[in-house]
Amino acid sequence: MVYIGNKMKLMRKLPWVLLSILNCIANSSVAGTTGRIFKFKVDLEDKRGSTFTILRPWDFLSERSLARRTKAGFGVTMDDLPVVNTYIMSVQGTGVKVLLASRWMNSLLISTTDSSLIHQVRDLHCVKSVSLMGVFNRKRNIAADEPEAAGEMSSLEMMESERIAVGNKVQAEDFNEGYGLGWTQISMIRAQQLHKAGFKGDGIYIAILDAGFYRANRMQAFDSIFLTKRFLGSVDLIDRGTGVFEDDDHGTQVLSCMASNVSGIMIGTAPNASYLLIRTEDAGTEVPAEEFQWLCGAEYADSCGVDLISSSLGYTEFDDVRMGHSYSELDGHTTLVTRAANMAWDRGLVIVNSAGNEGDEKWQHIGAPADADGVIAIGAVDEYGERADFSSMGPTADGRIKPDAMALGKRTTVINSNGYYIRSNGTSYSAPVFAGAMACFLQAGYYNSPATMRKIMMLSTSEFLTGDSLNGHGIPNFELAMQMVQGKNQPDSASQPFIYWPDNDSISAGFDLKSVVKPNSGYFYELKNERGKTISQGSLYCYENVLCASRITPAESGWYQLSVKDRDKLWTCRFYFARNSKKKRK
Repeated sequence: MVYIGNKMKLMRKLPWVLLSILNCIANSSVAGTTGRIFKFKVDLEDKRGSTFTILRPWDFLSERSLARRTKAGFGVTMDDLPVVNTYIMSVQGTGVKVLLASRWMNSLLISTTDSSLIHQVRDLHCVKSVSLMGVFNRKRNIAADEPEAAGEMSSLEMMESERIAVGNKVQAEDFNEGYGLGWTQISMIRAQQLHKAGFKGDGIYIAILDAGFYRANRMQAFDSIFLTKRFLGSVDLIDRGTGVFEDDDHGTQVLSCMASNVSGIMIGTAPNASYLLIRTEDAGTEVPAEEFQWLCGAEYADSCGVDLISSSLGYTEFDDVRMGHSYSELDGHTTLVTRAANMAWDRGLVIVNSAGNEGDEKWQHIGAPADADGVIAIGAVDEYGERADFSSMGPTADGRIKPDAMALGKRTTVINSNGYYIRSNGTSYSAPVFAGAMACFLQAGYYNSPATMRKIMMLSTSEFLTGDSLNGHGIPNFELAMQMVQGKNQPDSASQPFIYWPDNDSISAGFDLKSVVKPNSGYFYELKNERGKTISQGSLYCYENVLCASRITPAESGWYQLSVKDRDKLWTCRFYFARNSKKKRK
């Protein structure tokens, strides 16, 4: 049975989970089958005859899901009704296996070793269309020493089995303020300030969609998740069960960016959040069926009341090159997985997805679902805040700026399956680093809608005024975002009220001067070079009624003086502009 931690009471209230994931499939499984296996998507005609109604949404959606939708201003629609069970039985009656059912798309994912059966499926009165989603030889990706039965053990039994201690040498408790090896990635986006203010992700539900979470249940680094009952559960949508801890370790590394909680060695960006682990990706293949599995993972997360989805997955090319996406399809509303992400966003879920690692490859562009309007696509920078060469670039096919923001994705600290913290590269890691901080930010602004929180987060980015296709809108500043969402307007009298104040610092590019303090008279700024010549001047503009900002751009290398004044005060600073400087930005 699919479970949500030990919360079987919740499961009894949500019969749609069994309908969509387990009861719609045959008792036998394709796992371990030899020979060619065909997967198809079956689009159904309608939902007539459904035993569910939108007048009783609590029969198929959790209370948390309904509350989140209310906050987002989105109700329950016919798309949310489970697939009609008699239709599932009709399709299964042709001899194919029904693997998954999508409520939002009113579709089924089926498999068969006999492709001729598809003619019978197409002839059913309830079927609108059928499309091929992959042909492959099915092989499990299980380590030889890992029993499949591990997935059926209770979380506490798994905790007690073959415990994996942290392999790194223990550091002093105050090493990098206790964040240890994770300091660079968390301080770059100022997420430690959220933690200091008491926002560590408490009460926020995060779903991770990935290829597997090998040994995560046995690692000391994640003890706090299990011991404090913040493990919401696990679902394997590939082999249709609950065991996700015996498969690929990519999800384990992703989880460590957020949930690691070993003081002095590494603390993640959301150490107190609750986690739902969903396996949607088969690491051994690359077929369009995985987009359908992502869709079902998002639906499941929605139903359970998850607040945020972190996905380090992207789809462009497949094993069969004829099935791959063209760049023109990355327009924010065409691919299956992109449409799924947008539907999740409409329902109040915050979606964070990696931009992709194709920046220095032939493809270069972001993948799907990173192109979606409803996705916050995260690219990768190095420790100096410079874009990593591999980070996929935008814009989308319809001209929108992507990625949306950047975080540390080059030499990011993650945990490996042996319990050691290592440095690794990829937007697969910059995305969860950001996602964890975003979860803490959601906690800080609990009464605001996800759309409002996203908007304020974007206002905090370093390149908010001058986004581009390489760096998106730059690196977020969650300290500033927190100040904005909390309406801070009275800074310490001993400090100036501006974010990124380059006092005697060396910078290599223009920067956005920002303030959440808005005096009635406004701010007037003036930038002079070392000869006293005024290079630029003007007023800080107000955005969304929460932020005053203007772009400050030196003309050439050299020393500059920046002055900002309001009706009562004057602030000045002197800094050096060096176009190719690698000095780490504040």
